[in-house]
Amino acid sequence: FTQVTVESSRRGLIVSFYREIFVNFDLFFFSIFPPTMGEEREATRTEYKLEMDSELRFEIENKNEKVTVTLMNGHAELFGTELVMRKPYEFGVGAKVAIFTYHGCTIELRGKPDVAYVARETPMVQYLNSNSALEHLRAKAEQDDTQGPVVMIVGPMDVGKTTLCRIFLNYAVRLGRRPIYVDLDVGQGGIAIPGTIGALLVERPAPVAEGFSQQAPLVYHFGHTSPSDNDVFYGVLISKLAETTLERLEANKKAKYSGMIINTCG
Repeated sequence: FTQVTVESSRRGLIVSFYREIFVNFDLFFFSIFPPTMGEEREATRTEYKLEMDSELRFEIENKNEKVTVTLMNGHAELFGTELVMRKPYEFGVGAKVAIFTYHGCTIELRGKPDVAYVARETPMVQYLNSNSALEHLRAKAEQDDTQGPVVMIVGPMDVGKTTLCRIFLNYAVRLGRRPIYVDLDVGQGGIAIPGTIGALLVERPAPVAEGFSQQAPLVYHFGHTSPSDNDVFYGVLISKLAETTLERLEANKKAKYSGMIINTCG
């Protein structure tokens, strides 16, 4: 009886010893690799109810952060591209997003953006009215078999010129048009890489988290990120780009009537 008791005590001590080791190992492991995905993302889920003609704006500056946006009900768009109901869209560092609704919607946001708020004063209605005027000019060009509207977006640095180009292009494509996107901004290189200018036939809306499909773009290499580095050569490239683009428009009636949207430096 005494021997059995001693053996049982030994087993109990051994089990307790290893159990303590495993517990301490778990504490050590999770102190180095803390859980991040499931619980934290669930805890940072926020739902925004947007009224008509308002937009949800957020920015991500943390390189380790990702934010997922889902349209729960209603209708909304990102820079002219419609969001699909219940489909999650993921954004990473550097994203500056403005999701607009004309009719009202509910949006679920998961993650921790550095800035997130709802704005009720936006320029989107003015952009829509401008696009309606452009569509009137396109219809007139199609009726008269003439060149469609050529729109150049100008302004100082970092005021949203590229975003406005994207909105106009997306709206045009959603109406069945095929406009030409011309990018003269050598600092950004929206069609190819910085240091280039180019033109692109836009046939479908840009994906929500990406740019336009860049199949067979027309690109010229400038080699600098500012026109002032070689303004004479920059002018030569623009003339060549304009000549080639107009030739392509003559060969494509639908693109000709749809016109061009031109992005500029700054």
